[in-house]
Amino acid sequence: MTQKYNKIHEKLVINENDFEGMIAYSIYKKEKRDAIKKGFDVDEFTRLKLQANEIKKYKKEANELINIFLQTAIDEKIVSIRSQAFESFEKIAQAEMASKPIWKKFTRWHNNGAAGMFGNLWTAIIIALFVFIMSDPDDWKRTKDNAVDNTFSVVEKVVNELNGLIVEND
Repeated sequence: MTQKYNKIHEKLVINENDFEGMIAYSIYKKEKRDAIKKGFDVDEFTRLKLQANEIKKYKKEANELINIFLQTAIDEKIVSIRSQAFESFEKIAQAEMASKPIWKKFTRWHNNGAAGMFGNLWTAIIIALFVFIMSDPDDWKRTKDNAVDNTFSVVEKVVNELNGLIVEND
């Protein structure tokens, strides 16, 4: 029984470094094995698979597998790099904070976060001073008296409610 040599390997694999072609050939061999198991005619199968659209299909499938593999490898590497970078930054920050005196830590805290709070406080004080200077003294006195009266009325309501709660619990 003589078998004819088919040229599918040459059509799929360009050279020994053509990994896409080698994967495509592996896909072809798996399909051929499955076809033989199902009882298909090998010559008919081979003739069908030598067509240009089948060659393109094998190369496309191989390319997709390579892309999935590379994307997975890249994703794993990115996670690893991020983890290493985070650990390095954490070590650097801990070493830097441990080596600095307390006053430097305070100034760094002030300049990074607390500066915004202090800036808002100073802005409110400056605006209040500006309003105080520019306003009519009678308006300022009425506003102050109104604020004091409202504060006392709120305190009186809270005290009455607390007294009511104490009486209910007794």
